[in-house]
Amino acid sequence: MKPQAKLGTVVGISALAAVLAGCGSASASGKVTSITLASQDFSEPRIDEWIIKDLIQAKTHLNVNIKYTTGASGLLHNLMKENAIQGYVGYDGTEFTGPLGQSYTGKWRGHPNQVAAYVRQQEAKQWGFWVSPSLGYQDTYALGVTEATAKKYHLTTDSSAIPYAKNWVIATDPTFQERQGDGYDAWIKAYGLHFKAAKAMDYSLMYEALAKGSVQAAVVYSTDGRLKKLHEVPLKDNKHFFPPYHGILILNQKVEQEYHLNKVLAPLWGRITTKEQTKLNYEADVLKESPQQIAKQWLKSQGLLK
Repeated sequence: MKPQAKLGTVVGISALAAVLAGCGSASASGKVTSITLASQDFSEPRIDEWIIKDLIQAKTHLNVNIKYTTGASGLLHNLMKENAIQGYVGYDGTEFTGPLGQSYTGKWRGHPNQVAAYVRQQEAKQWGFWVSPSLGYQDTYALGVTEATAKKYHLTTDSSAIPYAKNWVIATDPTFQERQGDGYDAWIKAYGLHFKAAKAMDYSLMYEALAKGSVQAAVVYSTDGRLKKLHEVPLKDNKHFFPPYHGILILNQKVEQEYHLNKVLAPLWGRITTKEQTKLNYEADVLKESPQQIAKQWLKSQGLLK
């Protein structure tokens, strides 16, 4: 999952809103009885939304529908404002830099908890959206190396790679090299990283190139299922250079309050680690299992669903 893809566009909002209209329903008393979560166009949010759906329906009388879209969070945020949908799985950093129009610079840089708090506060204040605590994982840019390299040099963080980077060729997608502020040039400067060379490469080729030794490092995405498939690991951004991209649930505030969903879903907060989400994405993208089945299996494995 690419952080830049999370920003999305708002093309076709009216058309999609018309299709989804009426997806949320209420009883004669006015209490909401059914809601719709719309999912972004990749496996990760789809898996997580099925997890959320199954847990809500197991613990409440609220019915949850999931609609797949070809859009990203910018589209879904606008559909939420029109009440065409009542929730979606997103990322705090995307909300921060997208709908809220902030930049991860100045007082924000290096303070992910403050970013998360700002997102929760402003989404509620401006639009009446409830933002959950983090599901646990981050889907963000990361310095990736093979498991063998990490073990050989005892690498766990970006900083720990500094002594070895001068001998490495690193692969990045072209977009990362062009990004200003939080792209390649700013990143290596912040860490004092000096690579032998940086090779721009199509995102789909980087993981194979790293596995085959054509490059010794790559700027990967921290929950990509190919990391597990090819025995590669993302190192920790120990200086918090990149904006936080914690997985979060964004819901209509009225729905959350009526069904006390913060409490209902509390077993999920912080529970899905980056490693765990990578495994779930691997099952979807590599093993080709359905998000619905993956979610059900995971909930049962965690003792959250009988």
